[in-house]
Amino acid sequence: MEVDEEQSRLVLSNRRAMADSQAQLGIGSVVLGTVQSLKPYGAFIDIGGINGLLHVSQISHDRVSDIATVLQPGDTLKVMILSHDRERGRVSLSTKKLEPTPGDMIRNPKLVFEKADEMAQTFRQRIAQAEAMARADMLRFQPESGLSLSSEGILGPLTSDLPTEGLDLSEAPPAEEAEGVTSDEKES
Repeated sequence: MEVDEEQSRLVLSNRRAMADSQAQLGIGSVVLGTVQSLKPYGAFIDIGGINGLLHVSQISHDRVSDIATVLQPGDTLKVMILSHDRERGRVSLSTKKLEPTPGDMIRNPKLVFEKADEMAQTFRQRIAQAEAMARADMLRFQPESGLSLSSEGILGPLTSDLPTEGLDLSEAPPAEEAEGVTSDEKES
């Protein structure tokens, strides 16, 4: 943070260094980590000075009954960032999303790590497509945006046969009369 060569003084900030390294942890990123400890609910993985949790349900598509059969403290592995809560300092990790076929993390972890970047790219593409579809759905149902999607999925200006000032419903018949039901028929 500060260098004073005349007085041979150097000021460092571990907090700022941690914040900078955490800023690089994007959802879907693949990072190298080291297993620090195992718990019944998952493994804590050190990813460059930050501890993340690889929950037992995120190790493999196949059920993992005993984590120690798959991972050991000191193991180095590739993991994908699923979520990152900077305020609480929590990082959720997955190797399950990196499996080319379900169960590979149990049967052939080396293959999972070799294909990790490729599988992560596929995951990020699916997330991007889902986000694009969600944005398109929001635009379709938000006429105030001035844009809408046609039945062919083409984004364009909102067109409507309705008058821009609204409809005059003062002369519309009550719901009962519009359905053909009179008040006498309702009472019987």
